[in-house]
Amino acid sequence: MYYEDKPEESPYGKFRTYKIKKGDTLASVARDLGVEADELRWYHNMYCEIQDLIEADFKSYSQFLILAPEKYIEERKEKEEKKAQKVTLASNHILPFVADRINKDYKVQYTTVFGDQVDTIEMEVSVKWLATDKNSFHLFEINKGSIYVNNIIPDTIMDELAAKTAAVLYPLKIVVDESGKWVGIYNYDEIENRWKETKEEVLDYFEGEVAENYIEHTEYALENSEALFDSLASDYFLRAFFNGIYVGYTSNYSFQNEVFFPLEKDEESKFAVQQKIDSILDESNFVKVEQKGDYVDSGGEASFGFDPWKGKINTSYFLDEHSYCIEKINLECNIEYDEPIKVIIQIESLKNEETQN
Repeated sequence: MYYEDKPEESPYGKFRTYKIKKGDTLASVARDLGVEADELRWYHNMYCEIQDLIEADFKSYSQFLILAPEKYIEERKEKEEKKAQKVTLASNHILPFVADRINKDYKVQYTTVFGDQVDTIEMEVSVKWLATDKNSFHLFEINKGSIYVNNIIPDTIMDELAAKTAAVLYPLKIVVDESGKWVGIYNYDEIENRWKETKEEVLDYFEGEVAENYIEHTEYALENSEALFDSLASDYFLRAFFNGIYVGYTSNYSFQNEVFFPLEKDEESKFAVQQKIDSILDESNFVKVEQKGDYVDSGGEASFGFDPWKGKINTSYFLDEHSYCIEKINLECNIEYDEPIKVIIQIESLKNEETQN
């Protein structure tokens, strides 16, 4: 090769350079060096003198071409190769659900916007696979850590009461089907027994109408397993994380789907979405799954002569390329009611977050 690490006659002594010889063109040098011509031009033009800038090709007086360090070239090639890695699906274009690989802690943030009011809730949630039965139903354990509202731990009596009653649910054991969709509560009896003890503590410590209302609400939710499942249907984490994305796709990695999401508590909003997998791994080597579409109005408003409500959902799942476990979720959902309502959900593996930092 006609390059020198420190050519004495070159004005670019601190760089690795190529000595341009008669008959050389940018394309021929790129071919000889095994580097894209645009890449050679781009790196040279970043560091050269103005008069030595390369445009379409070398100038007639060009003598030296500044080359990127070998390590830089290898890293760029590696990155390009990774970017081009194709996502592999199972037979029938099914996105694999490797449940027994899931044992992760996640940082979770919800931002809710209702009119002019904006609130942010943060917490940590752990998800652990426990078992799989012969029908491919999976058992998971869910735990939640301390909850911060607008960056502070709530400390009022009402907040303490809410936390005390909510803690009865955890650890929560849930049943998830082979598509990764949450379909049932497993440890209802265990939760009910915990509530009997907690109820006595609540009655001993808290008094008044507020405490009575919390007790009544909790007992209504714990009436039976189905009632508890319905009560937890508005849990943003459970609905976003166990959303059933591990299904069959088409040969072009996409299909039309309907997605339901509890934008409002105890209310299911329906969205018609395009669900797709990016066929190539992203720059972080994640498998990216998207659900993007529009709110489907129930027609109630139109029957009274009002314009239909409009809204959108945009969800991106980022999965580990080997285990297909969820590493990150970004979800944004809104409906333009008289008072617009929107929720933004961000879920990220703590291990992944530490790696990025």
